[in-house]
Amino acid sequence: MKKIIFVLLLLFLVHPKKAKDHDILENLNYDNPRIKKLRSSIKFNLKISKSRKPEKSLKPLYFLKYQVVRGDNFFKIMTRTNTDIDTLSSVNSLSSPQDIREGMIMFIPSMRGIYDDEDMPNSEKSRKRLAKKYNMPEELFVFDSEYRSEWFVPGRTLGRIEKSFFYGLAFSPPIHSGYKSSGFGVRKDPFTKKKTFHGGIDIAALKGTNVFASADGEILLAKKKGGYGKLVVIKHLHGYETRYGHLDKILVKKGQKVKKNDVIGKVGNTGRATGYHLHFEVSRFKKNQKPIFYKHM
Repeated sequence: MKKIIFVLLLLFLVHPKKAKDHDILENLNYDNPRIKKLRSSIKFNLKISKSRKPEKSLKPLYFLKYQVVRGDNFFKIMTRTNTDIDTLSSVNSLSSPQDIREGMIMFIPSMRGIYDDEDMPNSEKSRKRLAKKYNMPEELFVFDSEYRSEWFVPGRTLGRIEKSFFYGLAFSPPIHSGYKSSGFGVRKDPFTKKKTFHGGIDIAALKGTNVFASADGEILLAKKKGGYGKLVVIKHLHGYETRYGHLDKILVKKGQKVKKNDVIGKVGNTGRATGYHLHFEVSRFKKNQKPIFYKHM
């Protein structure tokens, strides 16, 4: 009976609270009472998670909602809220510091940490598995049932591979010769002449130029698809995908594993294209991201 009461008390202490309207973070000023409370909670929880002392309880996980304003950037938000790179990028599914834009809503948690990348249910079995995986006391893990339905791991940081994606080190240019003819974002559509959102970049090159896998992954699709023409889609780690459109030839098959810089196709102008070029996209969890390379084009 005592054990049951302890487990119930533990779940109550670490159960995440939903961000209500009154949990909105109006500004990032250090004298803002909510900033002060948030920074204090993060400091306390970090100390507990780092010391790994199960006899002490974490302060409950909650989230503040903050709307990005002009003049904000990733590192300013991180510093003012006492979070870190790993926490902000994991909680908000950011693929790079450049993802921050005016008007977007960010979630700021009351503890540093990351979400575990395995899909595990909210159960004691999962808690024990996580404890073994991270070599941490079971009591420290928090299941976020409000927003992500995933396990939050206090005090942990991203791995080397995850950080390489975040800093743009994971992707390399898909063409080794050519020039960027159209960028990411709003542009004038070459067909309708109206302003539309362009979800990738276009790289002009000669017909038949080799197209390379931008990172290691698995081929999800390799066939004609609407305006993309002949298209290859590669699935990468941590929810990332890349798309390679308007190909003249496809040299891979669905289900095939590829390494960075493997040749996957040839430049063409199939589909909705005005000339020979590669349309290249990067997405994370189905949301388009601005392509960033360690070797910028």
